[in-house]
Amino acid sequence: MSEEKKKYGAWKKETTKGIVINFTIEGKRYSMWENKYKDKNSHPDYQIYEDTYVMKSENKDLEF
Repeated sequence: MSEEKKKYGAWKKETTKGIVINFTIEGKRYSMWENKYKDKNSHPDYQIYEDTYVMKSENKDLEF
């Protein structure tokens, strides 16, 4: 029996800071940016950051 391979998607977005590729793997969100500080072949082409941003609630006075 063959093992089922996991498949993930990514979304490219153009921002004022450059092009970013956003993706989620196993419930964690990541953003991948071009490494603009690359000056050697040994430096990575892209930098990947875990996206830990949480949107603040606009209605702080609401009680549930």
